[in-house]
Amino acid sequence: MRAAPDRPVVVIDDDLQFIRMVERALKAEGIPVQAVTTPDVDEAAAIVARSGCRAALVDVYMYGETLGFTLIERLRGEASTAFVPLIVTSGARREIGRRVAFLQANGCGVLIKPFAIEELLGRLGELGSLSDPIVPSAEVVPLKASTDDMLKAVLPVALTEVNP
Repeated sequence: MRAAPDRPVVVIDDDLQFIRMVERALKAEGIPVQAVTTPDVDEAAAIVARSGCRAALVDVYMYGETLGFTLIERLRGEASTAFVPLIVTSGARREIGRRVAFLQANGCGVLIKPFAIEELLGRLGELGSLSDPIVPSAEVVPLKASTDDMLKAVLPVALTEVNP
């Protein structure tokens, strides 16, 4: 997967260690990254709009608040960012579970932290070739995530031993 050098993936998170991990992994794939660590939702939305990004990774809980959901609403409400693919990257399983309908309505993909970089690359791959432009359509389409898929990612799975 190779990206055009001028179309970054924006990573919006307050965890610098997470940002650096994503940055190293994506840069190894030739995908530029722009980190956004501001707690100001308006500023974050403006940075996404100016970046011309291919996609944005958005954390739900930043600086002790659920700023990610507010940011998603802001991005979807602005013409310049309404069609930017959004992937929620968060460890807030319960909050994600409560907001499945919101995430689907806003066309967000979800990756529950911690996740393998291959999962992130797969999600970005679902967006199409990162070197091709993303053409806005009449509707925002979720990243192939059904309610069942999101709940599977959110709800713990219990394994039971079966005796033969």
